[in-house]
Amino acid sequence: MKKNFFGIDLLKVIAIISVPSVHFLLRTHYYSVPLNSPLLFIQTFYRQIFIVCVPLFIMATGFLQWKKEWNKKYLKGILNIILIYVIYSVFVIIIRSYQFGEQKTITEWISLIFRFEAISYAWYVNMFIGLALLIPFLNTLWQGFKTKGQFKIFLLVLLFVTGIPMFWNALPAFFGDRKIVLFPNFWMPIYPLFYYFMGVYIRQYPIKISKLKSFCLFIVITIVEAGILIGFNEGTKFINFVGGYGSALIMLQTTFLFLFLYQIQLPENKLLPWIQTPVRSISSLTLDIYLVSNITDRWVYEYFMNNIYDTQDRAILYAPIVVITTFFIAYAISLIRKTIIRIR
Repeated sequence: MKKNFFGIDLLKVIAIISVPSVHFLLRTHYYSVPLNSPLLFIQTFYRQIFIVCVPLFIMATGFLQWKKEWNKKYLKGILNIILIYVIYSVFVIIIRSYQFGEQKTITEWISLIFRFEAISYAWYVNMFIGLALLIPFLNTLWQGFKTKGQFKIFLLVLLFVTGIPMFWNALPAFFGDRKIVLFPNFWMPIYPLFYYFMGVYIRQYPIKISKLKSFCLFIVITIVEAGILIGFNEGTKFINFVGGYGSALIMLQTTFLFLFLYQIQLPENKLLPWIQTPVRSISSLTLDIYLVSNITDRWVYEYFMNNIYDTQDRAILYAPIVVITTFFIAYAISLIRKTIIRIR
């Protein structure tokens, strides 16, 4: 199987488009209003459709980096990630300072860069740098498994110590005011390891499931998540009773979507191969797009909220055009960066 092929490139495109899709709800104050109308219920389902953005990226990293070893070339790749982050941090700081009038000293701005706060979305870079440093050693770990069964048990253990408590402990108690059974939750923060090793497992032991079945299972789990959230939140402001990226339901949902997308091959129709070029281009610039979308979101939503926004429940009607606009502005800036400063 090729290291880079159309299905994985397409998967990364879907993941990066999902990022501004999720941010749409944050920027339009979805989390600040009671869920009490059909359009707000639709937004809840919309949220769960796109919440797989970060998990998809981590799983794709495992799939692509499954045999990486610690060497100078690998270290250079990590330094390139840091350099891209610094470039966009400086760009965002300039915009924040001169366009939006944020006044800070040079020392304060530099401090924000080191704290991954110059770009409010940079928590992902903070996480990913640590993951990247660990990857060669994580690969040594999985290569030590003697059988496919051992790998499966390892994944189930990761699911149990991260995904199960994040989901189950987030649910309201079904009887009385307290839940009788709580799962140990100390290890929940290591959930990225589940996604990484699941990506590795799929690369090493391809899971045989049809695209149709995997997509249907993705939709079913998404509906279950939305149902839980609507059922427990109806009439009140949003509380995440499903759990975050490390929730067992999100883990299953992401896995089935991954299995659907990575199997997709480049269309054989002679009229369609052109699609490979933009897909690969966007796929290679996902980090750029993610980081700069922090400022493109700010531009687009400032206009949208001041000139178009009416009520929160109706905001979802504008989601496609708003998300597409901020995405393509971010993509255009990424292409400019790639042209001027060639790093990757």
